[in-house]
Amino acid sequence: MRLGFVFAAFALVACTPQPATYAPDVERNFVTACEAQGSAGALCTCVWDRIETEIPPGDFTALERLPGPQRDAHPLTAQIAGYVEACNAGLAPQVEPGADAAVPEP
Repeated sequence: MRLGFVFAAFALVACTPQPATYAPDVERNFVTACEAQGSAGALCTCVWDRIETEIPPGDFTALERLPGPQRDAHPLTAQIAGYVEACNAGLAPQVEPGADAAVPEP
């Protein structure tokens, strides 16, 4: 009888819906870790905004729980790396085509 109860409890946990939004501490932890690796705050915030918009919280949490090699090989890691590239490109100073760079006077 106890074994049946344990299986029923696991089934209820497995069927529990994942949260639809990220908890504030997940964002804070991500941005803090990102900045600790030497990235600019604007880049970290941009990447987080993309994660929050495009990756379901349950998927991100599952990725975070994977051991290093599995996490590195996971498709979401490549997707997030794409966010970094896109955010870097969007945050780079824009130079108008044909505009000459300012040359300092000697």
